[in-house]
Amino acid sequence: MSLKTNRWRLAREALGAGLALCMLWSLLLAAGPAQAKGQDVFAPLRAEMIRQGMDPKQVDALLGDKRVRFESRLMAILLAPSERSLNYGQFLQPKTIKAGNAFMAQNAATLAEAQKQSGVDPTVVVAILSVESRLGQYTGNCSVFNVLASQAVLDTPQAQKLLAKQWPGKQKAELTSAKTKKRFQRRAVWARQEMGSLMRLAQKEGRSPLDYKGSLAGALGMAQFVPTSVLIWGKDADGDGQINLTHPDDAIHSVANYLKAHGWRPGLSKKAQIKVVLTYNNSKPYAKTVLGLAERLR
Repeated sequence: MSLKTNRWRLAREALGAGLALCMLWSLLLAAGPAQAKGQDVFAPLRAEMIRQGMDPKQVDALLGDKRVRFESRLMAILLAPSERSLNYGQFLQPKTIKAGNAFMAQNAATLAEAQKQSGVDPTVVVAILSVESRLGQYTGNCSVFNVLASQAVLDTPQAQKLLAKQWPGKQKAELTSAKTKKRFQRRAVWARQEMGSLMRLAQKEGRSPLDYKGSLAGALGMAQFVPTSVLIWGKDADGDGQINLTHPDDAIHSVANYLKAHGWRPGLSKKAQIKVVLTYNNSKPYAKTVLGLAERLR
């Protein structure tokens, strides 16, 4: 999911005052030494994690791991382009429609069950999975921990200084504008909350938070859910005890569950459908593309 969405608000509501970052278990204690030299950019994040309840030694073990770094290049790629540069027309090409039809045939039973439970048309679910990840072909190989940690400190001078080294030269003025700084502040608040959700998700699944791979925005799997969305709307449809969004069954049911929770009902008007899809990604070109692809898949 794009992060220019109202999930900033949803994350705040979901995590709220009751959220405390879960204690990192023994597998994190072996992650590395106390905060490494050169990791000072994460000092504000360290303070926030401790403030939210994590043991300082455990925080230092995690942030001091040699795999943890500020992703200045990835942040520049993520933040510099504008939404207008995205070519959504590519998702309405015949090859995308053909792939979507094949996916629907292969997963017909799962899609039918998801529709029964949620009321969401299978074509809309498949359209979202197509636009988000090409039906799982492109889920991302970035460290989710690193990209979320990097975004979590975007509102600090040190992070902005590192980011400036990778920021496109023609857009240097934009980097220091009041509008951009305000955008960085919003994203940092959002990312700090997503870090909390990543910790909870990792503990729930018995994994290290450093093991998760996803998009350069920190989204996971075919559905491109951020960690909070996994925790709230993710579904273990195949009954294996894990919410695995790289698996079609879980991804299909999770997307359908999300749309139902955000107001999708059978018989919605086109305007109402767009409103629901906009909660998934607050981009009108995105919403129109999803619904346009869904129509072509019927």
